[in-house]
Amino acid sequence: MTTATTDSAGFRRILARNVTLPLALGLASALLFVSLIAYLLGAIGEVEHTDQVLSRSYALQQVDLEMESGLRGFLLAGDEGFLKTYEQSAAALKTNANRLKALVSDNPPQVERLERVEALQQQWAAFAAEQITLKRRDPAYSPAGRVNDGRRIKEAVREEFDQFTLLERRLRQQRSDAVNRNTLWTVIAFVAFMLGMGALLAWRGRSELTGLAATYDEAQDVQQRQAAVLQAQAWLREGQSLLGERLAREQQLAGLAHGALEFFSQYLDAVVAVLYVPHEGGGHERIATWGWDQDALEAKAHKQVLAAERTLLAEAAAQRRQIALDTVPQDYLRVASGLGHATAHAVLIAPVENERRLCAIVELGFLRPLTERDGELVQLCSSALGAALEAARFRRRLQDVLEETQQLNEELQVQQEELRTANEELEEQSRALKESQAHLEHQQAELEQTNLQLSEQTQQLADQRDALTGAQGELEARAAELQRASRYKSEFLANMSHELRTPLNSSLILARLLGDNTQGNLNEEQVKFAEAIYSSGNDLLNLINDILDIAKVEAGKLDVQPENTTIASLAESLRTTFDPLAGKRGLQLQVELASDAPAQLFSDRQRVEQILKNLLSNAVKFTEQGSVALRVRRDPLGIAFDVRDSGIGIDASQHELIFEAFQQADGTVSRKYGGTGLGLSISRDLARLLGGTLSVQSAPGQGSTFTLALPLRYEAALAQRPLSLKAPGDEPPLIAEPLRMPATPA
Repeated sequence: MTTATTDSAGFRRILARNVTLPLALGLASALLFVSLIAYLLGAIGEVEHTDQVLSRSYALQQVDLEMESGLRGFLLAGDEGFLKTYEQSAAALKTNANRLKALVSDNPPQVERLERVEALQQQWAAFAAEQITLKRRDPAYSPAGRVNDGRRIKEAVREEFDQFTLLERRLRQQRSDAVNRNTLWTVIAFVAFMLGMGALLAWRGRSELTGLAATYDEAQDVQQRQAAVLQAQAWLREGQSLLGERLAREQQLAGLAHGALEFFSQYLDAVVAVLYVPHEGGGHERIATWGWDQDALEAKAHKQVLAAERTLLAEAAAQRRQIALDTVPQDYLRVASGLGHATAHAVLIAPVENERRLCAIVELGFLRPLTERDGELVQLCSSALGAALEAARFRRRLQDVLEETQQLNEELQVQQEELRTANEELEEQSRALKESQAHLEHQQAELEQTNLQLSEQTQQLADQRDALTGAQGELEARAAELQRASRYKSEFLANMSHELRTPLNSSLILARLLGDNTQGNLNEEQVKFAEAIYSSGNDLLNLINDILDIAKVEAGKLDVQPENTTIASLAESLRTTFDPLAGKRGLQLQVELASDAPAQLFSDRQRVEQILKNLLSNAVKFTEQGSVALRVRRDPLGIAFDVRDSGIGIDASQHELIFEAFQQADGTVSRKYGGTGLGLSISRDLARLLGGTLSVQSAPGQGSTFTLALPLRYEAALAQRPLSLKAPGDEPPLIAEPLRMPATPA
């Protein structure tokens, strides 16, 4: 081995030249850069000073403009509020001017220009004071004749400011150019000096350093090769030791195999691994995996037991040698994690032996190329792993034999116990059979007596059945007769209502004409009588109309004419109808469409409006103060209309009573509110006819809420048949009943 020789004096000389000189140059460079930075900071300070001067100048001009705007606003509008802005700006003008003058105190031309601006401002202030005095004396005063005087002063002020700003900007540009120029030349000179010195050092030290480098490289190569060999041996011994410690913690075969794969994955960076052991029926059985994709495990290509076919696994087991696949095809072995999957780049298949007998086969997958030490480690660990696997399999066989022996012992004990129990049961059954025989003889005698009684009861039941059959026929005939009577009654009411309305309408017209007293031949008392007749006739007409509706419903002659109705137009129509009535009673009418309310309804609009008008009319009638609200919302049935009031309320015991015909929550004779008692009954029948429901929630003193729920689309097959006003035949015809006038909601 050849080495380059260099005496110690030469080495010290090289060291001094290549260390001391760069340090000196570094110190000089640091001093130069510190000086340059100090110079730049001073220049930046001057530029910032110029920026402050410009900023103060702009602020002073802004104040001047605000003074001019305030004066102009006062002279044009005569509003003293503009003078407040003028006075505030005048106070700030002098302060800003003094600050600006202090900033440019080192620049005499700029100071003189500011003094000229101050003189012009004083002239304009005198002009402004004169204009303010004239405007206050004469509000109609117009400064049209003096506008040019103020404008000339302001133009002179602006000209001075423009010159002031122009000079400051020129000074800032000159300072910036000087800084850039000086900095550029300094950097160029320094770079040139450093490059020259670097080239000189490189030229002088190259040959000497080349010799030192060659000597160092030779020694370094020898040391690295020796270190690599020692490190490889230490790595193999450490792996063997770690595997032994890992296997010592496991006793079961599955845990032992999984621990070995876990060691290989951690020590060799294997991303997927599997361990097979020889199967009793031939082939190889997979007992442990590491990092293998679950989908691949469940696929047919990766069965739990591999047949003894000519596969790479079988070849490695038969030849007792390792098989390394440095480059595998795409998707040959897939590796999966929670975030994704990849394909292994290399595969190592190695047999595991113990005393020259095959114990297992290990297959490892890597995302990196294989190295020589991978196979060496597996080969070195083969004997320890094989001994551990054989010991685990032996322990498992012993455990199986022990469990089988215990199971046989337990089964023998159970069989002995079963035999003893069976003997006792046979003795007990023998005694029970003797007792049963005696009991059966007694029961036979009782059954003969019971059969005789059952025959008599059967005959009695047959007679009762015949009697019930006859009674059922009579009830069916009676029901048909009652149904015909109810239909005749309803038709009679309908016809009678039509007959009554014709003369009643004539009476109403005549009473209206008398009440109007267009000819003036009636006195005041006679007019009141005519109006009373008209009012009573209207009440009677409403009662007849309600009776007619009930009769139509009962007779099944009320036709439903469904149509598409816009909910918004229906709500607006109800608002238009009841808003004047609510206002007349001092109530607040609220109509609200919920955000989830349907837009359209396919039903009989006339009947829907009739129900809602009756509910709103009752709400207004029974509410003395507060509000009446109609809220439209979506409902499980389809759509719901809530009519809420703050009126007198209804007791819970009366909630069903108010829906009966001619019934109200208060049936006394006080009749404070009036009404026929038919409105709610008709409304509920109409709701059922439309396939919906009508319900109430109320309590005394807390108002009432009536809810009409309807399907969004009317279907005749789903509509409910309204209940009859009275059960057929239970009472005399409805026209003969005394009409009980209600005092609370109809």
